[in-house]
Amino acid sequence: MAESTARPSAVGSVRTCVGCRSRAPRSALVRLVARRTTPDPSVVVDEPASAPGRGAWVHPHPDCLDRALTRRAIPRALRLAAPVDLQPVRAWFDQHVPHEPLIIEQESGSEADGHPMSTQR
Repeated sequence: MAESTARPSAVGSVRTCVGCRSRAPRSALVRLVARRTTPDPSVVVDEPASAPGRGAWVHPHPDCLDRALTRRAIPRALRLAAPVDLQPVRAWFDQHVPHEPLIIEQESGSEADGHPMSTQR
């Protein structure tokens, strides 16, 4: 019997988070778009991800938003030259995203060899 050379079907569209720069399925990210109807452009969350025009994608996690804001990646991804109002995005994240700190698991000193001050791991 001949072996099939067909590629498996794609899971869906993949996008890159502008905060952490990792790739994820479109369904796992939040789309941001520029609202250009006002004299001063602002960025808003496009919940249905169906607004026309360019979009910037970010994970729904406060750390990814903070990284994107620090790097000024959102206006750059949307190709906006002027300073933009990002308050609607911050408000949406405050309302819809839980603020859970990242948990970094570390060994305590007593887990290494039973002695709390041991340097052996």
